[in-house]
Amino acid sequence: MARDPRRSPGLFRLHILLILALTVAATAIAAGRTAGAGGTPARAKAVPLAGGASAATITDGLGPLSGPPSPPVALDVALKARGYDIPDGANAYAVRVVDTPGGRVYEQYQAGGGPLAGNFWPASSIKVLAALGALDFAHSLGFTGAATVTFDDGSDPQTIRSIYEPAIRDSSNYDYDRLVRIAGRDRLNDEFLSAKNGFPVTSLARSYSGLELDESPPMVLEEGGRRAAVPARKAEHVPECGTGNCSNLFEMTESVRRIVLNDQIPPEQRFNLDPADIKALSAALLKAEGFFDDAVAHVLGPGARIWSKPGDADGRDCLDVTFIQAKNGKRFLLAATVPHSSGGCDALGELAEGVLGLLAR
Repeated sequence: MARDPRRSPGLFRLHILLILALTVAATAIAAGRTAGAGGTPARAKAVPLAGGASAATITDGLGPLSGPPSPPVALDVALKARGYDIPDGANAYAVRVVDTPGGRVYEQYQAGGGPLAGNFWPASSIKVLAALGALDFAHSLGFTGAATVTFDDGSDPQTIRSIYEPAIRDSSNYDYDRLVRIAGRDRLNDEFLSAKNGFPVTSLARSYSGLELDESPPMVLEEGGRRAAVPARKAEHVPECGTGNCSNLFEMTESVRRIVLNDQIPPEQRFNLDPADIKALSAALLKAEGFFDDAVAHVLGPGARIWSKPGDADGRDCLDVTFIQAKNGKRFLLAATVPHSSGGCDALGELAEGVLGLLAR
């Protein structure tokens, strides 16, 4: 199977250069991404932010995107003015979700490397995309997460749902590896993690528990009286990240946003999965223990709900990818990474508090 030419690293670098050029031309003004109903774009309006910056916003019905449609507003100066220094090598991407009479508006902001930086190890935050890829493969055969999967490796039969829930909720490395095996490494990277689905950068090839991912063993799927035997699948393509995993904050944030807001976004943005699986994925994210809890409580007060997929690679990077809903109804997307050499998880919490503090004002 030929690889998607839109996943070319050279093309992606060109995409980065174009975005940087837009950043220079637009200075600190950016159009916010929206997932509102389709139709003619509304006129952009200026949205003030503490510190003097403003974000232009546009309402438009867009399908899955492979990157921000315009440069997010930089928060670095405003954070420094409030006493928050961006740690070396850190990246942050934040979105204020605002429902207006003209539709939903996504006001985008960034700090440090921003949403397209790839200078970090995605760690366990990548597991959401492995779960989605496994479910996408099962769906292509007519099955849902309720299907029982039996591997030809001596392991006990399990439902796919009982595999992806602990991978997300408890960050189980073994279950993450089994999800990649279900998806099949080549199909996962070539078909699901593609530009047409909004994931041209993300690539998964590294085992987290020691299971072999180059070959998916034979397996049998069973659900509702239906049965399908899947032969062994040997990966033939060289992953874009070699033997590693890679992504960026935009793509990981999109995986969470499209799950949590599934019922509120246009059909073309939704994952083509069983509604019960979308609800189970959302519930697993809500039960996961992330790194932003204290920051959210300090800025937004008690009672906020946080859909979170944290990741922590000891000696490398600490990160979290979240959708946040405060008790007063205000909603935010917030994802950030901080290298352990620059403070790790403690510094990550401080960065999150600074960013949320600006957006909440």
